[in-house]
Amino acid sequence: MKWEKLLSPTRLGEEKSTPTTPEIRTPFEADVDRIIFSSAFRRLNRKTQVHPLAANDHVHTRMTHSLEVARVGKNLGKALGFRIEDKLPKGISPHDLGSIVEAACLAHDIGNPPFGHAGEEAIAHWFENNGSRFFGSLSKDHKRDLMIFEGNAQGFRMITQTENRLFEGGLRLTYATLGTFLKYPRTSRGPERKFGAYLTEEPILERIATELGLVSKSKHTWSRHPLAHLVEAADDICYAIIDLEDAVELKILSFDQVEEILLSPFAESERTSIRSTYGPKAAHRVNLARLRGPVFELMISGTIEAFIKGYDSIMRGELDHTLFELLGDDDPRKAFIAAAKDRARTDIFMDQKKVETELGSYATFECLLDAFCQAAVDAAQHFKSPKGEATLAWKSQHVLQLLGDHAPSEKNVPPGATWSTYQCLRRVIDFVSGMTDNYATYVAKQLQGAAFAGVQRP
Repeated sequence: MKWEKLLSPTRLGEEKSTPTTPEIRTPFEADVDRIIFSSAFRRLNRKTQVHPLAANDHVHTRMTHSLEVARVGKNLGKALGFRIEDKLPKGISPHDLGSIVEAACLAHDIGNPPFGHAGEEAIAHWFENNGSRFFGSLSKDHKRDLMIFEGNAQGFRMITQTENRLFEGGLRLTYATLGTFLKYPRTSRGPERKFGAYLTEEPILERIATELGLVSKSKHTWSRHPLAHLVEAADDICYAIIDLEDAVELKILSFDQVEEILLSPFAESERTSIRSTYGPKAAHRVNLARLRGPVFELMISGTIEAFIKGYDSIMRGELDHTLFELLGDDDPRKAFIAAAKDRARTDIFMDQKKVETELGSYATFECLLDAFCQAAVDAAQHFKSPKGEATLAWKSQHVLQLLGDHAPSEKNVPPGATWSTYQCLRRVIDFVSGMTDNYATYVAKQLQGAAFAGVQRP
């Protein structure tokens, strides 16, 4: 792969426009702004990161997590840029790499549904048990496409199709940022559980891969953009550190337990130096903040070291694992990431209160999807009837009304498609997955008749 193509400033949906170098901001800085000021990004403030509906305001949401990942990603991109500055095309600076990675990091979780990963599992579980009621004569590929809810693919659909300019390029981000966003540059047609594009975005994925010169691995599958590895690393670093901090805040783990993990990659003299900056022992937020900085710096330097070590294989599109795997088995930075993830799996993700709330989310999605998918099928039947004689049921009309301008209509048919059962189901999934935790809970209660109990609208 060549940086001249990989760093394309061409915008999706504006391919015929000539990219210019604005005086105020670069095209990649504009990508950052477009994402931050989007309504989809705003909603992340009320979406679960790890702990659903946490009453403690110090616990991370999807938005605070995304902002922190973006800061780490920006530093990673810029640091790599300075290391490979002689390889960058004319007019591209290390700061541009920082902005590209920052933008992709800001959007990396934008497609996640309410209640975090539990929400993804709840949607998939519901379709597995109920999909046959709605799928009718859909093809095998279309059924699979709907049954496996994938946050990465939903995010790609949002930023390229549904956010801001419906079916006209979405946020119209640069090809460089879109390529960097793609953690799994493959479609849902393959056997893999994780993928980056639904069937509706398959042509867009292919266009981006061609424009950027990504290496073709097989039909409908390409290699990652080199900078996508930095997005993954930034996410892993923040998960490793921030999940542990939240666990202290929620009294799932003690400060001493978390400190042991966070200090593990440092030599004893460095640990002593870091501890000397602490405040009172009871001030765990202050002490975690003073511990966090050195850990971030250590992990950022390790990420760049790994990227340079694997540079040739990355540029050939051959790296199929995380950058940290390129570090030696005896490297404490690699061991730290593994230890932090292991502690999260055993103690944090299985916290009883978290599990109880996640189980409740299944009931919420069951109520929402029952109503919205029935409305989608009714809408498809209405559009299929020659003269519209298949009228929408009263409930379906009102359910679809909640979608506002995004409800399927004669005016917003996807280009080159019709409002089929598949397309209508895809639109209601867009809406349900875009809900915040609060709004999903509220609408589910409304559908169950709780409006009469005076439940306040979010």
